Amino acid sequence: MDTDRWCSIPRNDVKALALQPTSNQVEWAVNMAIRGELRSQWITQGGWRSQLGLGTVDPQGLFPAPELKGGGRIPAQVLLGVLAQESNLWQAEGGAIPGQMGNPQAAIAGFYGHEGETSEAYWQIRWHESDCGYGVGQVTDGMRLAGYEKPGETSLSPTKQKAVALDYPVNIAASMYILADKWNQVHTPGQTITVNNDDPSKPENWFAALWNYNLGFNENKGDGKPWGLGWYNNPANPFYPPSRDPFMTDPRHAAKPQNWPYQEKVMGWAAWSMDTGYSYATSGRQDWPGESGYDSAGFRPAWWNNPGQRDRIKPPLDAFCNATNNCNAANPPDCPDAKCYETYWWRGANVTWKANCDADCGHENIKYATLRAEPGRGTRLQYGTPECGAAPAGALIVESIPDNTATYSTCGDSDTDAGHFQFTFHPNPTATGPGLGPYEAKGDLHQIGGGQGGHFWYTHTRDTAHLGGPGGRMTIDGTWTLDRNVEWTRVFAHQPDTGAHTQQAHYVIKGVAGGDRHRYVNTHFSANTWVELGVYRFTGTPQVQLTNTTADGTADEDVAWDAVAFQPLAGKPKHMVVAMGDSYTSGEGAGAYSPESDRDHGESDWNACRRSDNSWPRKVLLPGQSTSIGELSDNRSATVDFLDVSCSGAKTSQLTPGDPLPWGEIGNYHEVSQIDSGVLSPDTTLVMLTIGGNDADNFTNAITNCYIIGICDPADYTGKVDQAVLDTGGLIADIALAAPNAQIVLMGYPRLVSDKQCVTADFNALNQLADYVRDKQKAKVAELNKAGTKVAFADPIPAFQGHGICDGDEWINRVVAGPNGDGDFHAGDPANQVPCLPWPGENIRASLESFHPKNAGTTGYARVMEQELAGIGYKGG
Repeated sequence: MDTDRWCSIPRNDVKALALQPTSNQVEWAVNMAIRGELRSQWITQGGWRSQLGLGTVDPQGLFPAPELKGGGRIPAQVLLGVLAQESNLWQAEGGAIPGQMGNPQAAIAGFYGHEGETSEAYWQIRWHESDCGYGVGQVTDGMRLAGYEKPGETSLSPTKQKAVALDYPVNIAASMYILADKWNQVHTPGQTITVNNDDPSKPENWFAALWNYNLGFNENKGDGKPWGLGWYNNPANPFYPPSRDPFMTDPRHAAKPQNWPYQEKVMGWAAWSMDTGYSYATSGRQDWPGESGYDSAGFRPAWWNNPGQRDRIKPPLDAFCNATNNCNAANPPDCPDAKCYETYWWRGANVTWKANCDADCGHENIKYATLRAEPGRGTRLQYGTPECGAAPAGALIVESIPDNTATYSTCGDSDTDAGHFQFTFHPNPTATGPGLGPYEAKGDLHQIGGGQGGHFWYTHTRDTAHLGGPGGRMTIDGTWTLDRNVEWTRVFAHQPDTGAHTQQAHYVIKGVAGGDRHRYVNTHFSANTWVELGVYRFTGTPQVQLTNTTADGTADEDVAWDAVAFQPLAGKPKHMVVAMGDSYTSGEGAGAYSPESDRDHGESDWNACRRSDNSWPRKVLLPGQSTSIGELSDNRSATVDFLDVSCSGAKTSQLTPGDPLPWGEIGNYHEVSQIDSGVLSPDTTLVMLTIGGNDADNFTNAITNCYIIGICDPADYTGKVDQAVLDTGGLIADIALAAPNAQIVLMGYPRLVSDKQCVTADFNALNQLADYVRDKQKAKVAELNKAGTKVAFADPIPAFQGHGICDGDEWINRVVAGPNGDGDFHAGDPANQVPCLPWPGENIRASLESFHPKNAGTTGYARVMEQELAGIGYKGG
């Protein structure tokens, strides 16, 4: 955590997490607090509050309900609107799902004093500029450490500071003071500014106080100098589009909040509420999309006698720009400096745009009208529930927090680990002056009460252009160290179901015979998952290091530090197998694709590598085994280790060393090249792959012309086949260099169609082309083998005889309409992004599964590989 901070409650303190409340909990706290009833008897005491050391929580015992000048009280929807605008109703940081624990919502820019137009300037830590706003109400007053207060500020007691930062009802009770103070300022003699009939129960009448809430009011000090509501939030300020509708009359307004002044945004939230993206019952049970009762509205909005009056919550442009302040709403001022705008500050005693406010203004809408106990903490989370236990059998676990640390979840305290975890940050060498902080990357580090054991950390991936890279200012390196000696060991990294998105997480396994080993992993499983890094022989202190530096890092994707598991083995597994290559290896067409390899088509993090549980490498029975590779791998066998980095659509160049730029292309998406992934080593005993069919888009073009259009000449494709086979030879040499002790088997491609046509297509051309590819690949393998490379060729064409398209028992998919999986092509995609096949009658949005082996086909493929392994006498290591 930041020991040099100026704000009271630290971020990234494992003993100071805040509960992310549900919207029901926030609305309940507001409904209770505005009536002065947010007291200890209604709070769920104990549990996470006791673990945090908060004791008996009594929000309005600490912060009694404030009084308004002139009487009355704050209406619920006005306070809820402020909380929506200030924090999205969050007490913890935004990465925490309601029901989870996370860092307190201390606005990161305000906590570190961030400002600046460039990344280099923005991430500089300026403690002396710290705003220290905390929680759902972004409470700032009194929240600096004693001795570091702002001018005129008195720090709250440490007990109050902790409660404000970590406990949402206390924060809401404290935030009422800020809002009441803004009302009272504009109701002070000599500087009174009222709206409509000044009834505080009406949301519209808080317009001036809310303007004041956000950089708005300049007090009348009686010295003759200008005073009033500042120009920035004036509705007539041309910074805001003059033709804008009331905020949130269209939910899309939330995507462009900069088009409305602060007080109009609060009014919009009050009038139309907000979409939180989550739905919870008062009990705390999360409702999932599609379930009965799903409602993601943040709170009940205020109500009006008719919709037209709701729309008039926004005043006309000339309400605060008229003769009173020498302003013309049709031609608002464009001043050269701030002092010029002082002329246009609003200080009129009253503004009325609803003359009959009793009837035409809004009304409060209390959801929890009857006093009641606190609603339940969020449970049954679709994503975010921690995984307690369930580690690989016999594994030694190193978690991301110290031993016996409370996780504030159903997992209880962290276990006594078999090692320890530590971060390394890299200082900004220029941050040496007073009030500056050197470790800037801490500002982009977050902790969440999820993942393995109830805690993980995450940050964002960065390349050197985004202040990452070795030793970069925003680079974070986390290291898990095992506290005992092991030799042959299988290593796993746990991926939480949120906060792990990068497709190229870079792990370094240290203490390994032969030196450090680098392993790159696609982490975007969206499920609590143990991901194998590999099997290693440790001869030194076992360590695993994970950095946030990636080649595609633009500070947008999450990378997570969760737990690592070291599973000692009796010795080296007899078979250390790697699957590489394209869609014919990955199992495209056979369904059951792994989640990280089949997701988010049409988005920047699209991945359609489509590694299938039904792929033929997983179905292979190795010599001497009666159980398939896939089943042995799933059961974490001590005799077989299996790693699969194949990717649907891969070209030969996407397997060879070096970054396959640009990122996001079909065949690698954002995964590093397959050789660079680190799955190959001198320990590897067997490498299986198919490759070359996609080079120069040969496969797609041949299918389109020969099958769909039905007119083609095999000679149009043979030249590209020749080049693909030449490149395949270079690839095999690269594989042999990385895995010098491995048997390499290049699997060929089958004939896709029968010898007899049943559709209008050029079957002869397709079959001739398949035979040509087979002959060229087989010859290249023979050439390499003769030169000393340990490589063999497996020919699937005989096995697929009688199982092509138009045969009685088809093992190959015909045209399949998409999508079949989230990563598959979808209707409505841009035409240049997806094949739209010209089919008689109606064009078809073809799935990636088209013209790929079905489940039966991958089984047939597996039998071909088994025969080839037996034929070459493969025995393992």
